[in-house]
Amino acid sequence: MTTALDRACRAALALAGVALVAMVGIVGWAVFGRFVLNDTPAWAEQVAMLLLGWVILGAAAAGVREGTHMGFDTLRGVMPAPLARLCELISDLVIMVFGIGMTWFGTELAAGVWDATLPTTGLPGGVEYMPVVLGGGLIALFGLERFAAGMRGLPAPGSSAEMPLVSDA
Repeated sequence: MTTALDRACRAALALAGVALVAMVGIVGWAVFGRFVLNDTPAWAEQVAMLLLGWVILGAAAAGVREGTHMGFDTLRGVMPAPLARLCELISDLVIMVFGIGMTWFGTELAAGVWDATLPTTGLPGGVEYMPVVLGGGLIALFGLERFAAGMRGLPAPGSSAEMPLVSDA
């Protein structure tokens, strides 16, 4: 299961990276069209906003798995070990419930507007909420994985990184 979730994490990061590059290209094209060609493409802003959702939620899900999401590591570092472990378990549980909520309510939103059409792209309206649904699902899975590892006394996935991306130093 850990291998499958590792692949899902890498896929989420890859999708976020591709979406970011595409978004930069589209915004660049929109700026070029506006200031050089004097003809801004109507679809550019809407597509860039759709891609932004994939960038944010793909990276956020990967951040949950890798343990680089926002937290109070300094406070936990001065707590007695059993209390720090309890706080980490509660944090992972809250993250998992939050991801489930994102998936549930994102699905309701997507289903509610699926029949509508996005005006500049012609895509179904529910496409706007797909990053929330899929990103929330990954956040829930990664939170569950971290919670299960913590309950068994194992290190959380990604916590053994040699050089963290974010630190208190």
